[in-house]
Amino acid sequence: MNILIVDDHPLTCQGLAALLAATRHDVAVESAYSARQADAALQRLPEPDWIFLDINLPDDPQHQLFQTLCASHWIDRTVLISADPSHALIRSALAAGVRGFIPKTAEPELVLDGFAHILNGDFYVPPALADFVYASGNAEHLQRQLSPRLQQVLDLLLRGQSNKAMARQLGLSDHTVKEYVSSVLVFHGAVNRLDLVLKHSGRSH
Repeated sequence: MNILIVDDHPLTCQGLAALLAATRHDVAVESAYSARQADAALQRLPEPDWIFLDINLPDDPQHQLFQTLCASHWIDRTVLISADPSHALIRSALAAGVRGFIPKTAEPELVLDGFAHILNGDFYVPPALADFVYASGNAEHLQRQLSPRLQQVLDLLLRGQSNKAMARQLGLSDHTVKEYVSSVLVFHGAVNRLDLVLKHSGRSH
């Protein structure tokens, strides 16, 4: 497993790299301390399987690297990390397709548990932050933040479509649809499809 850690603090990169390498025998970690270095790393082979990204890089105030990831297949393999998380930023990143958020201040056990959830196909936000991340914003505001593909999945979920039906209609694999459904549920703070429908029904009145 190839992992790219993008953070302008070498100690953060070294600590996260050591933690991941010590607990997984198949991990090869590369660090990039700037958006420029990250761009170069993404052009080399082998491509990273996972990217741990601090979106606030000194040489990238407009978040161009993040936008590049959003426009590529890498966004499905990106985990956001930050020392001072913005709840709005986390919501927007999840809507764009990142697989989760892990605070830099998290204990090692939480980092590994979060990554284990992500490797299992889940979209991860630490439980202590989840309520705050999903608490604000009405349904219409949240929907505007969703990517076009996730918005399609949300619309089909609210119409009661099964995963298989959505896969056929959207031309996607069952596995991809399952991941998109998980992302939509997490983004709206819903535990299941019924909870999602009830949340939207309540907001519409």
